[in-house]
Amino acid sequence: MTQDFFDTNMWMLLVGTTILIVILWGLRVVKTGAITITWNGTVKRLGLLAASALVSLLVSPNKTESVLAPFGLGTFLSLFLIALVGATFLDEQGKNILKWCLFTTVSLAGLLAIYQFFGFTKLIEINVSLMTVFIVTLPIMINEAFHKKQVAIVMSVACLGGLVATAYQVLPNWGGATLPYWANWQIMLESYKNIKQLFVGVGAENFLGAFTVGRPVTINMTDLWNTRFIVGSSMLFHIATVYGIIGAAAFIWFLTGLHPAILFPSALSLIFLPPSFGALVVIVALLMLTEPVPVPKRFNLLWLRYPTIAFILILIAVSGYGLVRAYGAELAFSRSLRAFDAREGTNAYNLQIQAITLNPNVTRFHTAYAQTNLALADAIAKNASASAEDRKTTTQLIQQAIREAKIAVGLSPTNILAWENIASVYQALTGVAQGADQWTVAAYQQAMQLDPTNPSVRLRLGGAFVGQQKLDQAEISYLAAIQLKSDYANAYYNLAFVYRQQKKYLAAAQSLKEALAYVTPGSDDERQAKKELDEVSNLLTEAEKQSLNAPAATPTPKSAPLSPLP
Repeated sequence: MTQDFFDTNMWMLLVGTTILIVILWGLRVVKTGAITITWNGTVKRLGLLAASALVSLLVSPNKTESVLAPFGLGTFLSLFLIALVGATFLDEQGKNILKWCLFTTVSLAGLLAIYQFFGFTKLIEINVSLMTVFIVTLPIMINEAFHKKQVAIVMSVACLGGLVATAYQVLPNWGGATLPYWANWQIMLESYKNIKQLFVGVGAENFLGAFTVGRPVTINMTDLWNTRFIVGSSMLFHIATVYGIIGAAAFIWFLTGLHPAILFPSALSLIFLPPSFGALVVIVALLMLTEPVPVPKRFNLLWLRYPTIAFILILIAVSGYGLVRAYGAELAFSRSLRAFDAREGTNAYNLQIQAITLNPNVTRFHTAYAQTNLALADAIAKNASASAEDRKTTTQLIQQAIREAKIAVGLSPTNILAWENIASVYQALTGVAQGADQWTVAAYQQAMQLDPTNPSVRLRLGGAFVGQQKLDQAEISYLAAIQLKSDYANAYYNLAFVYRQQKKYLAAAQSLKEALAYVTPGSDDERQAKKELDEVSNLLTEAEKQSLNAPAATPTPKSAPLSPLP
């Protein structure tokens, strides 16, 4: 299936369902000559959210990814249209059908979660989003069970079991998978320093860009220091960041319209739990169920029959065609990743071409394709029996890797992953492609601008300088990394390597001692660093040895695995 099994497929289902509902609604308009809509608080609130998403779309760096984002325009426009015209099909019988369809789906997910909990075949992804869906739906199921509906009792048990099984697996890793509220608050305020972002946000697809730019330096002393987040701490924080104060105001208004029957679990999921696409869709469905049967507004406009036919045809042609291409691209890309893991390089290469052909505006498609080209070129180059035609193919693959990396940064100029990707491509081609060393440094420097408080970017830049024998600049980069994260064992280790090359043996020994203070005791990293410290210590004078062994405050050991220099 797709790379993100849960959200991507659910998003495609939501948009596809919306298209179908609007088509059915349009056919009714053609048949009756009257426009019928629902106009209540839920519709108005969703309409304002859709409007804020549309305004933000106008300034988004990558409009395609903004529309396709789980919390982008495609989502809020679909929910608005479903509430606006879909609710006109809901009488009491229709609401009852919708309710039991929802309960059946969620209880089935609960049974699958229980099934997987006992170690059987994996069928669904266990994550916070699924847990949130159980939390939101369970109270309504229990309410039905109190009305002595046996099927509701069974479904409630399945939902509760799924919640327990999911929470048992999700909660132990909660801290390492969720952006702290205090960090998201600082990131949001940092983005608001830009007047445009204050009002319309950074764009639905660009939370990662806001995170890297506004990332507080204090996060470097936590276990999350090397984690990058593409969603906020909660739906409220996420919307406030990607859609600005206009989106935040619209979302708060949406929260005020929550029905008392679903108020507590819905508010809990939207304000305090990580953003969940599934929970958002379920909450809107529950709002439609808990609202009184709508009294549709009817406008008799016979002259709109033929324009409506044209509208339906355009909707089918544009939305349906775009949806099919987008989903096909996701399927092809997911298959390419599985092929790459299976070491089927040619198959992965062709599938990524297919994904890019279907949807050329997705950044991760191009970054992956760049790395695939690079890997294939490297495999051919290492083949001792490579022919002249093979060498020609290698050159073509290298050119394609550079081209795709450039396309990626062009599509998402504020995406740190795209800049690190192009830097890694140039770094791999240093000594092969003319000017690759200079472009490597330039790309990492741009990455530093986008992620100014991340020490790992400085570490990679230092590695690039080492590869170019620019040891003084490498030293500066490693020291900058240590300044951002004082317990960064890998930076101390690599800095020691630079000092050894510069014959600064005392400084090298001191750096190795610092590295040893922060690695896991008894690990291979500790043994490696101790071995190198012994080697360097043999090169010291007696005075330097005494200086090295002078008592010093012992830092608290932390796990920070070493990695070899590039």
